[in-house]
Amino acid sequence: MNAMPELHVLVVDDEPAIRQVLTAALGKAGYPVDSAASAAEALAKLEQTPFDVVLSDVFMPITDGIELVKLSRARGHAATFIMITAFASVDSAIDAIKAGAWDYITKPVHNEEILRRLEQIDALRGLREDNRNLRRMVMGSEDSPFSFASPAMQVAERLITRVAPTDSTVLITGESGTGKGVAARRLHEISARRDGPFVQVNCGAIPENLIESELFGHTKGAFTSADRARKGLFAQADRGTIFLDEIGELPLAMQTKLLHVLEAKEVRAVGAEATRKIDVRIVAATNRDLPAMVRDGRFREDLFFRLSMFQIPMPPLRERRGDIAALIRHLLTRQLQSPGATGLELDAEAEDLLVNFDWPGNVRQLENVLHRAAILADGGRIRVADLPPEVARVPDAPATTAGAAAAAEGSLRERVRRFEISLIRRAIDDAAGDRRVAAQRLGIGLSSLYRKLEEAGGDA
Repeated sequence: MNAMPELHVLVVDDEPAIRQVLTAALGKAGYPVDSAASAAEALAKLEQTPFDVVLSDVFMPITDGIELVKLSRARGHAATFIMITAFASVDSAIDAIKAGAWDYITKPVHNEEILRRLEQIDALRGLREDNRNLRRMVMGSEDSPFSFASPAMQVAERLITRVAPTDSTVLITGESGTGKGVAARRLHEISARRDGPFVQVNCGAIPENLIESELFGHTKGAFTSADRARKGLFAQADRGTIFLDEIGELPLAMQTKLLHVLEAKEVRAVGAEATRKIDVRIVAATNRDLPAMVRDGRFREDLFFRLSMFQIPMPPLRERRGDIAALIRHLLTRQLQSPGATGLELDAEAEDLLVNFDWPGNVRQLENVLHRAAILADGGRIRVADLPPEVARVPDAPATTAGAAAAAEGSLRERVRRFEISLIRRAIDDAAGDRRVAAQRLGIGLSSLYRKLEEAGGDA
């Protein structure tokens, strides 16, 4: 027995007879269905009810179906639109698809065809939900991937939330590793373009002689190695978002061409005579000082102004220590979802070092350190010895007259380290040099024993 349909459908047509026939057929098939006699009424109902599918006539008085699609998308409604049109007006239906509709049906409308389209949409929706569930497993909830405690990140999160529903060009700034790419993807996923493509481009990683054809595409024979036509990254991002990372690395000649794309909303493939209209939201990011580059003549001022219509600064990790402890737990939870991962705990002393480290590489460095520590941890417990030397370093005790003798011997942590090494050496001697046996007798892993000896250096 088939499950009952779950799609909530809205029928929009100014002709009462068509509305009645379609709503009756959909209701009989088990779909929850409502109807509207105009685009204005449809928009009002979309504001009140999260419809999954809208069946709309293209030609309606005052506001037509194409404008209804545009207004719906502009207001952030995620409903899938199927347009109904006369055979002679297919061009108008195609215009509606360019505006964001999913498909069109020509009159006379057959109930079987509509039901088949709805089944296709339901199947696609199920596939998207599966993909979202997989993304949640790997990255955490897409709706709330991480809750920030620091005021600086709360400001950044608020800016992302406010600009996402618009089509404004966005410039994300900040040091390397602060999460500019994560912010760009988050912006896309909560925008009206969430079901469109998200294309990420590292502008600094593409050779200068190839960057134009990579971004805009090329025709067959446009240059020596162009044995076939290629679709550019901008065209691939049509009706979605293109993320131009490291925008400060873009050569001046390409900056001029990018400015034209921003102004004209069209691209020209290398070797092509005609341009192609595109519907792409541009999000750029940089760790460079673009205003300084503008002053030095290395970045176009007009392009900078177009890109920076809305700026989102990503603060470095050292300026938001209030996030670090919770961020560590979040990243460790993600580590547990890796193949072969087991439960992980973090010693209080190790956590204290992590929270108070300055993190010049920001979140990316923290993630790498935790990944390394998770591999080295014995018994699922991350200790100070599992942290890299630059994070676990022990500052020298201040030499004062009263504490000179204690400073000479080192801090308590240093004394414990030396005692630990002496125990390891003694266990190795007792095991006749067999380090595997020594590790077993000490109750630690062989990798930990080797690491401790390696970190001890000359002391071992």
